[in-house]
Amino acid sequence: MRLLCLTAALLAAWPAAAAPLQRAHFANGANLVVLEDHTAPVATVQVWLKVGGRDELPGKSGLAHVFEHMMFKGSKALGPGEFSNRISAMGGNDNAFTSYDYTAYFETVPADRVAEVLRMEAERFANLRLDPREYAREIRVIMEERRMRTDDNPNARMFEELSAAALKIHPYRNPVIGWMQDLKRLTIDDVRAFYRAHYVAANVTVVVVGDVDFSEVKRVVGATFGRMPRVAVPPRFNPVEPEPLGPKRIEVHLPGVQLPMVAVVMPVPVWHPGENDREAAALAVATAILAEGRSALLTRRLVDEQRLAYSASAGYDPFSMGIDLWAAWAMLGKGNTPDALLAGLWKSIEQLAHEGPDKAQLARAIRGIVADEVFAQDSLYLRARRIGAMESVGLKAEARDRWLKLIRKVSAGDVRRVLRRWIRRGRATTGVLLPRGKEESRS
Repeated sequence: MRLLCLTAALLAAWPAAAAPLQRAHFANGANLVVLEDHTAPVATVQVWLKVGGRDELPGKSGLAHVFEHMMFKGSKALGPGEFSNRISAMGGNDNAFTSYDYTAYFETVPADRVAEVLRMEAERFANLRLDPREYAREIRVIMEERRMRTDDNPNARMFEELSAAALKIHPYRNPVIGWMQDLKRLTIDDVRAFYRAHYVAANVTVVVVGDVDFSEVKRVVGATFGRMPRVAVPPRFNPVEPEPLGPKRIEVHLPGVQLPMVAVVMPVPVWHPGENDREAAALAVATAILAEGRSALLTRRLVDEQRLAYSASAGYDPFSMGIDLWAAWAMLGKGNTPDALLAGLWKSIEQLAHEGPDKAQLARAIRGIVADEVFAQDSLYLRARRIGAMESVGLKAEARDRWLKLIRKVSAGDVRRVLRRWIRRGRATTGVLLPRGKEESRS
């Protein structure tokens, strides 16, 4: 009971108690966002690039991720691996990640080393040494990474096939790690061209969260990233995905599948502030009602009551660019069948769309979304990551507070309306993952 009271108090108090963001914009287009937090002498530095898998040309999939690897292979002043070694010697840690919409590099270090880290980041950003021998070694590492994460992972492979089948033209249909055929054909010249086109000041947002002084961080970033050449960048590729003309279904047969999996996906809108506030917030709440927590509707109906699956879930990201590929999926257990699971899945969704959630379901979903935001405030890394992600997709980080206000206003009627409009059988692409050999046994 004490924990519930504490959680309720935190939810009521936040975000009013959050520190304000401080910003700087430099003449060459580079941006800086700082959130001071003086509770401990540590800080997170994150450098975000407005470039990801969506920005790759046909036949060049995987380039954004390849380039993320090359950023650790040495620059004019830093040898291969030296960047991470120096961060480790400070007592810190570092890494990077690539998504469809952005690439980010991050370090968590003692606060008194932030200026040094910013200079190191700017140095490798501006003076990267793209050595053909390092590239030849690293591309083999990346192809092995793809084999481990996707080719030898049946679930990941199925979602890769499903995305490609569901979307006609949107770049989210290609995997961020790249198709193996493309990885085999990439060259060091492709990597150099990508560097010249995308690693420019106008694509950079530096985010610093922790025990720092904004004026000092601004001075250092201004003297490093702020002095890089001004290079114009074209608008990012953001096509309008055609509306699905009807349901589609694929089957993926792979060796090593222990449990069949069923998934349905469909394109849905993301949040465009001021344009679809209630719709995007209602989609987020509807998804949470279906899938958030052990008492979520899909788990309770499909797993606990009807025993149609071993596990069930759903996902929606309102903060990507253009569209999101909404998904619901379930792992089948022994004796479960895809058709029975699909019938139960759609019955649960359509009943929610017709009757709407009850007060307890709605309140629990809203409370869960807000609580995730509150508890994320405990992590410097997560706070910086949420700032950087929103800035990189064209949303100001301050919009997060407005988003939570929208979430709190979602009604049962809003949930019914978005499910009826967007989460429908006629818009869905269904994927069924089966052990290789099942197709022959049925014929």
